[in-house]
Amino acid sequence: MTNIVRSPIFDEFARIATSFNEMPSSQSNPRNNLNYRITAEDDDAIAEVEVPGVEPSDIKIRIEGRSLSVTTPRGSAYFTIGQRIDAEGTTAEVKNGLLTLRIPKRDAKVVEVVVK
Repeated sequence: MTNIVRSPIFDEFARIATSFNEMPSSQSNPRNNLNYRITAEDDDAIAEVEVPGVEPSDIKIRIEGRSLSVTTPRGSAYFTIGQRIDAEGTTAEVKNGLLTLRIPKRDAKVVEVVVK
């Protein structure tokens, strides 16, 4: 009779795979000290950043590629949007201490390459 032994490494893989599915929508990054949440809608990515007591004129937003940074006198937040985005179409609004960024998704271009 053959004994089948289950390796504990597979338990670790299962734990890691499960943790990816259970990651919170608020990200943790050592460069961040502002709380934020990113959600996705059909056509937009929505980033909400807590900025209590900060005037809109004191908020600096920079988008480079898929990376977005928000800097205020009280702190900063830095994150990467997973989809292709339309940086020029991004809008921002502050209401009741919550900065809401609406970042339009950009369709991926389909390019056919001819082989010579």
